[in-house]
Amino acid sequence: MDSSWSEVQHICDPNLNKVSPVSAVCWDPYHELLWVGNDSGRVCSYYGKGLQRYTSWKAHKDEQVRQIRVTDRGVISLSPKSIQMRDRRGLVKWSISNEQTQDLHCMTSTTLTNGELLVAGQQDDMLVVSLARGAVTRKIANASNIVVLKSLPRSICAGSLLGEVTLRDPRTMKVEQRVQAHTATLSDLDVSGNLLLTCGFSQRQGSLIMDPLVKVYDIRMAVRTLAPIPFPSGPMFLKMHPTLSTTCLVASQTGQFQMCDVSSLIMGSYAAPAQFHQIQTSSYITAMDISSSAQTLVFADGASFVYQYADREDFDVNPYSLPLTTPDIVQPLTTTMKEDSPLSTVGMPYYTDPLLSVWPNNKVYEVGAQPTPIDEEILKNMKTIDFVGYAPNPGNIHRNQRPRKKKTITKKNGPKFRSEQERELLQASNVLVGDDEPQHSGRRSSSVGDVIVADPTVLNMPRYYQRVEIQYSKFGVDDFDFGYYNSTQYGGLETHIRNSYCNSFLQVLFFIKPLRKIAKSHIKIACPKDNCLLCELGFLFRMLEDSKGQNCQATNFLRAFSTIPQASALGLFEPETPNRNLSFSTLMQNFTRFIMEQIHQEANVPSANPLISKALVRDIAIHNKTSEELEVPSTMQQLFGLQTLSQSKCGSCQEEVSRITYPFVVDMLYPKKNDRKSRKRSFTSILKASMYRENQTKAWCAHCHQYQPTTTKKIICGLPGVMLINSGASNSEEALIWRQNGPNTPKSVAQETVNADSDQGSINEDGAANATTANTPSSWLPERFGIYLNGTELVIKALPMGKEIPPEFKGPSETCAIYELSSTILQVQAEEEATHLVSQIKIPETSEADGAPSTPWYLFNDFLVRKIRSEEVFSFKGNWKTPAVLQYTRVDLDTLLDLDVLPSQVDYSLLFEDLTVAQEPNPHPRHQVLTKDEMPKPGTLVAIDAEFVALQQEETEIRSDGTKSLIRPSTLTLARVSVLRGNDGPKEQVPFIDDYIATSEPIVDYLTEFSGIVAGDLDRNQSKYTLVPLKVAYKKLRLLVDLGCIFIGHGLNKDFRIINILVPPEQIIDTVDIYHIRNRQRKISLRFLAWHLLHQDIQSETHDSIEDARTALILYKKYLEYKENGTFGQVLEEIYEAGHKANWLKGSKDPLSRVSSTPQMDALAGSSPLFTTGWPV
Repeated sequence: MDSSWSEVQHICDPNLNKVSPVSAVCWDPYHELLWVGNDSGRVCSYYGKGLQRYTSWKAHKDEQVRQIRVTDRGVISLSPKSIQMRDRRGLVKWSISNEQTQDLHCMTSTTLTNGELLVAGQQDDMLVVSLARGAVTRKIANASNIVVLKSLPRSICAGSLLGEVTLRDPRTMKVEQRVQAHTATLSDLDVSGNLLLTCGFSQRQGSLIMDPLVKVYDIRMAVRTLAPIPFPSGPMFLKMHPTLSTTCLVASQTGQFQMCDVSSLIMGSYAAPAQFHQIQTSSYITAMDISSSAQTLVFADGASFVYQYADREDFDVNPYSLPLTTPDIVQPLTTTMKEDSPLSTVGMPYYTDPLLSVWPNNKVYEVGAQPTPIDEEILKNMKTIDFVGYAPNPGNIHRNQRPRKKKTITKKNGPKFRSEQERELLQASNVLVGDDEPQHSGRRSSSVGDVIVADPTVLNMPRYYQRVEIQYSKFGVDDFDFGYYNSTQYGGLETHIRNSYCNSFLQVLFFIKPLRKIAKSHIKIACPKDNCLLCELGFLFRMLEDSKGQNCQATNFLRAFSTIPQASALGLFEPETPNRNLSFSTLMQNFTRFIMEQIHQEANVPSANPLISKALVRDIAIHNKTSEELEVPSTMQQLFGLQTLSQSKCGSCQEEVSRITYPFVVDMLYPKKNDRKSRKRSFTSILKASMYRENQTKAWCAHCHQYQPTTTKKIICGLPGVMLINSGASNSEEALIWRQNGPNTPKSVAQETVNADSDQGSINEDGAANATTANTPSSWLPERFGIYLNGTELVIKALPMGKEIPPEFKGPSETCAIYELSSTILQVQAEEEATHLVSQIKIPETSEADGAPSTPWYLFNDFLVRKIRSEEVFSFKGNWKTPAVLQYTRVDLDTLLDLDVLPSQVDYSLLFEDLTVAQEPNPHPRHQVLTKDEMPKPGTLVAIDAEFVALQQEETEIRSDGTKSLIRPSTLTLARVSVLRGNDGPKEQVPFIDDYIATSEPIVDYLTEFSGIVAGDLDRNQSKYTLVPLKVAYKKLRLLVDLGCIFIGHGLNKDFRIINILVPPEQIIDTVDIYHIRNRQRKISLRFLAWHLLHQDIQSETHDSIEDARTALILYKKYLEYKENGTFGQVLEEIYEAGHKANWLKGSKDPLSRVSSTPQMDALAGSSPLFTTGWPV
């Protein structure tokens, strides 16, 4: 053999916290990679001839990586207790760690084609693992103490701790031959063709001695011993040459290795003297391997070093290597500088010479302002003499003086912050504010919600369709004036929550009255699912009903939605940064399909589905069967399901298979591009072609047992009460169909068209249109259409409003239906802005008190809500909007449903049970649950306080002028809620709810100083408290609100906002408002009130919600005493006077260090969001 091996390089892991010996190495036979595993369980890969770091991961927890095996599917690593397979980028494919993996040592692949792996060790059984499934498929008994496994086409070779080598049949795994190679343990073996080579130890006088020979066996028939290979330094590792079947690589622990030709020893021919090579290691060799090209070797030692040797200068790892996946190069973002952009966004270039901007102080001076331009009238009368101009003084300016022109301040397009409005109001008047509400100083006389633009074609996008953003002051989101954008009685939904693109569809669902009743009925019963979307929908609908125009949040619904893995797999989550190229229209259509199916699954109880469809009740009566005998569809299927018969007919054997389905959404399928008549087709014809389908495809035939040409049909059998239609206009060709078939602009109206940005229009303030545009213009999208079923034939026809309905659409409700457009969801995109979604909803119940006509259409642009004209709904001439989802409702829907059968009995059992998911809760909790005799009644007093933790830190930026701007406040979630009895009695002030909230989301800050929550309190395995899911705690509070309880607390507005529950103002008694003089800026903290009035020291170290709620209750009772005595006004003045003297600290004897206000404190404190106390409450 050629003995020209030389060291190429040696490397060591630079990120090691401590020396961890390398325990396994393996060359990748498919890529230019070297895989290395160490004793701490880490697997790394190195790329190319330079062995550059490629990937690294912790494969096993503090366990030695005993072997690495590389396949075309991925990398398999073995430790004593586990087996794991990952792809080459580090993504886990499967992992096995159970009672079957006790002490593993080795693995090898089988010779069968089904992709199996044999794993063995110092345990009783050998395991067979399926590489595709990642599971143990069978166990092989009597295969213990195996330390080395190798495979041949006809046998599996296993070496044991006793020095024995067994040859097993790869199919039956039965032992066919045994070889006692060594008297003690075996250190290594390898096989090639018919040769078996082993090395190991012998027992001599009770101690292990390394055999100085490599034993060679011929295993063709009966095992025959051949001439051994001498290796004086003691062989420890063997590796057969990948291209020369009789050549092997032998190495010792001391670092000596050589290449040996077994055939020359067997034939007794002359062989060149063996030449040994020495690895320059300061430790001992732990592993070695040879590449598939046999041109490079690798050795590893106990000092975490890896040594590479090669027999030539230009070597390859593999004869043919596949290209490697490299990470994408992130393009640097282009920097766009504005006046308020921070200068830190522009990086500094590398420089060696002093910068020009580094001026000495004596060279810096202030530059005067630029001269103001001279009036044109003066320049006209000017005469020039010797290049000097002279002009008479017009008399309106002083001699030799020129007034400086004031800088024009551009007012922001939006409302003022509430703190600015309050400040202006206080500056305007120093007297106590009376009962009359002040004028809204931040809102104009005509706000963004009061204008309706008279443009039938709506070519230009009105400004109220633009994306609305919440602006944050230093007081957070509570300082934003949402009322500027909504003067209606309907609540909008906020946008500072991830996946808030769902807001538009949630608003559509809310105005479907039957669905609203289904969701509200669902929250009355006991639902065991933690993240039930139907429950969250019911809670959200309750808030929107009680909002009366106040802004709401879908926080809990969207949080539950984000926990569904199927939604993540379908790509339904909104990216964190807005993307102009993202199609929200497609995203919304996918979300519509998913959410309707998800709600159906949660509402479906096959054995107890309510019969809300009167037609279904009649069918059951006709067939003389009970609902238990028939498979009753869910309430969602009865309301939204398009009953469809799907038929499949084999073209060969004519076997026909049919089944009934209930799709919730109709996807519009447009004609092909080469169809010239496609752009002139009507909406109803495309809808019919989308509902009734017949096509030819190849499918599996169970009768023929093979794939056959199959005819599939979808036949409509029943019509839904509410029809959801995905427009499917995903490209410009399909969108052009909508835009080419819209209304045209009459000249008389076009002359009167008002600019979309104007605050005036040819419409009355109540929304009534002028006579010129009172009628809805003709549109490609019909406002009403009829459907009737004639056997398998489906007939759809547009029915203009105000005209007589044809007689064919006046048949039975089971076969005939008339639908009217109830809502649309649009994708809107202004120039140079990211796309967003809005909904247009028809609310026919709207009417004015004086009987004047009013438009039934409303725009819901997140928290912007306003009336719009019907022309804006039916016109698609402008390129700025694209239809996403349409909702049509049967005009006779109310007569077809019987919603009284829905569950109406409220389940109050949660209030009387002490449920917990903690593994080891405290057997003696601090609270006592209510008894049934204590059932709350309207007016029952309860004291409440809540604590929160942060899921996301606030985002701020420092502008170029040095000011700090809040980009997004911290995201808080409920961590603990405590509710106390408030009525007089023996159990007054005794808590009956003290729930800690279990959360699976990562917590970035427990806010222990303000919340009292520490790590482990919210962990199911560590918590000692009553730990419940968020939905359980929320439902308890919802029940108390519905029972009419009066909530007493300090700073409840923020608590209820973060909990995401809307409590009517008449059910809230807030001590922060009771102990406050309205013309004073400061809101007094709970701690100061307790110190001054109750002589109690609370919150000295941390917060306790029971203590805070009890203190608020006592303060309220104290207020009633002062009020009864007529001394409350005097006491309140004394409180403010004492606060000013003590600088609003607890007292001069026990001073507190002043704490500056932070957004977390503002969010958690019981003080006003406008004026803080300056220290925690």
